[in-house]
Amino acid sequence: MSVANSTPFEALGVPYVAPDGREVVIAIVKASFVVSNDGRALLADEQTPVRICDFVFDREKDSSIRHPSDVAPRKVGADVIVVGEAVARTPTKVMDVAFQAGGRTVSLRVHGPRVYYRAAGKIAVGPAAPFERRPILYEYAYGGHSDDYGVLERKNPVGCGVAKNPADLVDHPAPSIEHPAKPITSASDKPDPVGYGAIGSHWHPRSEYVGTYDEVWRKTRMPLLPTNFDPRFFNVANPALQFEQGFRPGASFSILGMHEDGLFRFELPALPIVLFGKTDDGRTLSARPPVDTVLIEPGKRRVELTLRHAFPQGRGKTQLREVRINVDD
Repeated sequence: MSVANSTPFEALGVPYVAPDGREVVIAIVKASFVVSNDGRALLADEQTPVRICDFVFDREKDSSIRHPSDVAPRKVGADVIVVGEAVARTPTKVMDVAFQAGGRTVSLRVHGPRVYYRAAGKIAVGPAAPFERRPILYEYAYGGHSDDYGVLERKNPVGCGVAKNPADLVDHPAPSIEHPAKPITSASDKPDPVGYGAIGSHWHPRSEYVGTYDEVWRKTRMPLLPTNFDPRFFNVANPALQFEQGFRPGASFSILGMHEDGLFRFELPALPIVLFGKTDDGRTLSARPPVDTVLIEPGKRRVELTLRHAFPQGRGKTQLREVRINVDD
């Protein structure tokens, strides 16, 4: 099976066994853009390849994901991932950043580094140090685990603030990224973790969608996915940045506080991609999938748009022989 890509974008055909057991080829297209000062998304000279695995921030330890894998047969609606840092124009101890798209606003409060300390009979969060740039990472949000993993925040295993005994947190980093309406002031505060980045496959809620792997599965389904597998597993965005539908041209995105200019905004460009699958018996299958993943790096003024479609692999005369990727003029 060959892939013929006549577009300026990156593309890849990935053989895959779909959750229902069908053999498919996922045609994945990724288009990279740079955003001009007036908010126009212009085709980037350097196109980012399709990623076949997750890329993490720190490969030496359990780390959050910088750039997630693009391989998935489908997404439920659309994902938005924002990678970057809070940028203050002058040194500050705390600032808010905000993302807005699709009628939704998601805000985060970002503090400088701070630690837990003993105060008036409780374990409190100390004052923040000033910062000018602060990476927005799950490592700085509420989460983590106790030293023996007896207590674990499954929504964010790499964060900070989790311990068996609150006294164990003294002099250790306190969460510095939080929801503005749910401030973390002491070791007794246990809010839901927040962030803009991708979440790992073993994090909640993704791990809740993978299905049941029990004796019945081993006897009746293995190696196929369980019958209660939920395709929402393929969505990698923070739940706050998962949208019910794919994005269409003209959709507006705004991010405040993650670029030197203050406001970073752009409109989704037209991406008239047509995917064709040709089979041995001469049939041509076609699809015009919407953008289902938007990855934004405000500090670099870069945007990646990804779309996909799974063609049946087929057998005999219906076997898929070529995937062709065109721009619809």
